[in-house]
Amino acid sequence: MHPPIETQTEFRASGPLFKLEGGRGTAWRVGDVTLKPLDVLPEELLWLDEVAREHSVGGELRLSLPIRSRSGKLIVDGWTAFPYLTGEHQPGRWTELAKIAREFSAIFAEVRRPDFVDKRTHAWAKADRFAWREYDGSPITAPYIADLVSARRPVFDPPCIVHGDLTGNVLFDPVLPPAVIDLTVDWRPLNYSIAVIAIDAVCFEGAPLSLLETISAARDFPQYLIRALLFRLAVDGLNGRSASDYGAYQSAVGRVLELAGGRSPADR
Repeated sequence: MHPPIETQTEFRASGPLFKLEGGRGTAWRVGDVTLKPLDVLPEELLWLDEVAREHSVGGELRLSLPIRSRSGKLIVDGWTAFPYLTGEHQPGRWTELAKIAREFSAIFAEVRRPDFVDKRTHAWAKADRFAWREYDGSPITAPYIADLVSARRPVFDPPCIVHGDLTGNVLFDPVLPPAVIDLTVDWRPLNYSIAVIAIDAVCFEGAPLSLLETISAARDFPQYLIRALLFRLAVDGLNGRSASDYGAYQSAVGRVLELAGGRSPADR
């Protein structure tokens, strides 16, 4: 489904229509505008337009923030608009992603916890709560979860605004600052955001296992890695991934359990 011409006009989007790869496969580029169906809570979209915009002025990152229509709306016939930001995802720049995670959180250092975080009901929100022992829904089953849950221990770093899914959502440009798209705003300790980057890098982008130990110097970082793995595994479980399709996680799970002092599945 592509955005109707009336919606394009309302968001001042003009030019050829191109379907964009990545994400949920529902975004379209029209000139310098990206149009996609509403996939966040309306109040989350408003937070991006008001709070994120206010705090990101003059920052070192380009943030993809919503565009209002000619009539001042953020949502038109179920569609939202964002600027099309130049750049490309470049696997391998994981240390830079960790730096960007820190810069992103620093932008919002004085911002309180958004109310919409508790109202999300999609699989990614449920998986995040599961990773942090806040989930009270139906049981989630996936390989490796039991071992990781057994090795999970409390962490005590304070929560803050983080981007919960940076790995594929940073675009590097040879001239401009990095662009951060698809803002997944969460309220967790900063090292959790970095741990998700590390797990994604090792499991899906060919990073060496050593990255799990070098990307953060925090002594309790293995506990954040456990939570990042539980998050990804729970997302897959909630989305119905076959039990035979979890091979990408095996090496990371084994090493993280070793770092955390737990028993690796290979030890059994």
